Parts: sequence; structure tokens; C-alpha cells
Amino acid sequence: MISVIICSINKILAGQVQKNIAETIGVVWEPVIIDNITNPQSLTYVYNLGAAKASYDILCFVHEDLIFKTQNWGLKLIDHFKNDPQLGLVGIAGSKYKSNVPSGWATGIAEIDCCNITHLDRKGNQQQMYFNPVPGSLIQEVVVLDGVLLCCPKKVWEEVKFDDILLKGFHLYDLDFSLRVAEKYKVVVSFEIDMIHLTEGGNFSDKWLEATLDWHNKMSAKLPAYVKGLPVNKKRWEDKIVRAWLIRLKHENIRFYNQMQWLMRVKIWAHLSAWPNVLLFMVKKYFKSAVKS
Repeated sequence: MISVIICSINKILAGQVQKNIAETIGVVWEPVIIDNITNPQSLTYVYNLGAAKASYDILCFVHEDLIFKTQNWGLKLIDHFKNDPQLGLVGIAGSKYKSNVPSGWATGIAEIDCCNITHLDRKGNQQQMYFNPVPGSLIQEVVVLDGVLLCCPKKVWEEVKFDDILLKGFHLYDLDFSLRVAEKYKVVVSFEIDMIHLTEGGNFSDKWLEATLDWHNKMSAKLPAYVKGLPVNKKRWEDKIVRAWLIRLKHENIRFYNQMQWLMRVKIWAHLSAWPNVLLFMVKKYFKSAVKS
């Protein structure tokens, strides 16, 4: 039996996803829908509130803009926990390595990123994001997860909970929760659940970057974090992650000040391979400013 917890800001989407879950989950379940429209609260607060209200032993935190394609996906989740007493958290996207570089879960490195999500863009085109370091495997251990789906036993949530003191907005709740669960339990990505996410991906705004910088500063003593036994090449991986996120962030609508804060935080002068991208970034910002003036 599963309690599905949803932070809702769109009644139509909330209704659609409940109907879809009822048709696909394959087990006894209850919807715990927290209306976050009238009196908005942080996602960490809403998820803790929903989990406290939940009746069943398995909690599944999901976004409301989803369409599950796999039949009986609830049975698959329950089987994961039955088969591994050390398992604490299941998702469908995450990484085996969380960098010290301020970033999201994705590293851009094939041997450590795990993902099975199909995104639907505004034109109705589908783009599958499928990364599996061990082709054909149904499950991979990770240390951080994306928040599109987070499933755990209620006892794990009671022990860890979402940090509604540090995280007051709608960002970093997934990295923080999954990383802290990974310190005590096994965290995995399952490749057995197919879904369509009715958006094009993350919202990397000023608020996201500010929250990311703050969280990474507070967690710096624990980073980088990685799966036990993973052959790690910290210098090479951190360099690659700097380059990947520099390319991503320079295309986002983020204030120049915040982008410079990110460059300082990653100590960009220590990542020589990223300097061509840094120069392109500075040239782009210079010409953009010149056009505005």
C-alpha cells in the first residue's frame, strides 16, 4: 500500500495525475494532495506535512505534471523494498557522484549519471533522457536523486525528513533529502518505471542558483559524496562538471552577479580546461551589455 504525496499548484494537473495513478499503480493507494495555491509554503514544508498525514508504510512524493506509462509501477516499488532491507529511497533519475561544484544532480558523465524520464516540450515533442551506466540493468545505486519521483518507507522519512529550516523555497529539497538518506541507507534509480514529464526540465533561475550556492556552502564538508566502492576520479570529474554547468548556466536567465558568484565558488582559476568556456561566457556578457547600453 502506497501513499502518494503531491504538492499541487494546478487543480487540473492534480486531477489528471490522480486519474493516471489510479489506472497504473496496481496496488492499494491513497492520494495525499496538499493545495499549495492559497497559502504557498516551501516544498519541504508541504512534503513533511503530507508525509505526516499519510496512512500507509510506503511514501511516494511525485510532481503533479506526470503521466505514468508503466502498469503496476507501485508493485515494482514495493518489491524493491521487500527485496532489500537496506534500501531507503528509490527515484528515476540521479547520480552516483555529487560534486563539490554547485550544480543539480546531473554531472554529464556517462559512467555515473542514471535517468529514465521522457520530457514533453511545448510543441508536443517527446525527448527521452535515458542514461544507464550498466546497459540492461534494472537498478543502479546513487547518492542523489531528482525530485520528480522520490519513494521511501515512512520510517525512513520519520528518521530523515525534509529540511524545512534550511530550504525555504522549491529547490534543493531532492538533493538534500536523498544525500542525507544515502548516509544511512541505500538509494537507487529504478529503470523499470517509464513516465512522461510534462515539462522540459529544471528551472535554473536566480532563486535556484542562490539556493544552490547556499546549500553547497553549508554541505561542503560532506562533498563530494559518492557510492561506496565507486572508482572515483575527483579532479577529472569536478573539471567536467564545471565545464558542463558553465555551459548550462551561461544560457539561463541568471543575473551576472550570481553567475560571478558561481565562478568564484567553484574556484574557476583552478579548472584550466574550463577557461575557453569562461572566455566565451565573458564575451557574450560584454556584447549583451553593450547592446543594452
